[in-house]
Amino acid sequence: MYGCSMRSTLAILTLALSFAACKGSPPSAATALPFSDDFERTELGPQWRKSGGHWEVRGGMARSNGANNAPLFLGIDLPNDLVVEFDARSDTNLVDTKLELMTNGSAHQSGYVFILGGWSNTISCIARLDEHGADRVEKKPTGVLGNRSYHWRIEKKGGEIRWYLDGRLYLSFDDKEPLQGPGHNRLAFSNWQNEIAYDNLRIWPYDSAPPVRSSTTAPGR
Repeated sequence: MYGCSMRSTLAILTLALSFAACKGSPPSAATALPFSDDFERTELGPQWRKSGGHWEVRGGMARSNGANNAPLFLGIDLPNDLVVEFDARSDTNLVDTKLELMTNGSAHQSGYVFILGGWSNTISCIARLDEHGADRVEKKPTGVLGNRSYHWRIEKKGGEIRWYLDGRLYLSFDDKEPLQGPGHNRLAFSNWQNEIAYDNLRIWPYDSAPPVRSSTTAPGR
């Protein structure tokens, strides 16, 4: 009787601990690159984890409406050197669109933060661990418009980071102490209080990524 009771108690504790770990920790990742997601379904799926806010799949896109800096994390471990591409559309004049790269998989501002047309479309930037940090690189004016889509491409090779928009270099950031490896190897879509849709995500190891798709049209033109 005592043994059965002890076994039952241990089983309950194990179940509770497992639930807590699944709820609060980033999901483990075994998916090999290249990776792609076109969101042609009705649910986000097990590879994505909401840290808060309002995230959903609708119309073949991952959508957010006022996430208040609660990112949508992808549960895949990323290599140190990689290339990321996706399409992002702002459905308002704000533009304010975000990606977080080389994060810890659970917290906002735990990696590099890319902000397109933030602060009422007055600043675009690449920031490291703090989107308000003095070491961020900025683009003013932003040269982008709301109510339209942009094709993003981000290349990271060591501490060299290049951000392309519609096939043209938009911003670059050089980090002497690059964020990478365990604790800095996840990606997240992010949002403050805008209406944004993300689609056509692609991730490659740096050395196997396709070349930049050229564009004759400047962003926002």
